[in-house]
Amino acid sequence: MRSLLTRYKAGHSSHEFKVYVFQSSTLKRFVVIEIILGTLVYNVALYLSHNELIAGMGSWAGTEGLKRLPLVFRRIAGF
Repeated sequence: MRSLLTRYKAGHSSHEFKVYVFQSSTLKRFVVIEIILGTLVYNVALYLSHNELIAGMGSWAGTEGLKRLPLVFRRIAGF
């Protein structure tokens, strides 16, 4: 265990400062797709099925499907 900690400390400086940059459009897209649309799909699926497990799976499938939808259109169109 001691050698693992020594290797970890040797690779990372304690004075290192990292900055992560996000584009505002990426953040807005995440908020709209994941949070707002996920909540709407969950509530609709919960209303229709009256089952929280199915509603959760439907919410996940709906948001993942929507994120992959542009890729499907590109493949169909041949771009």
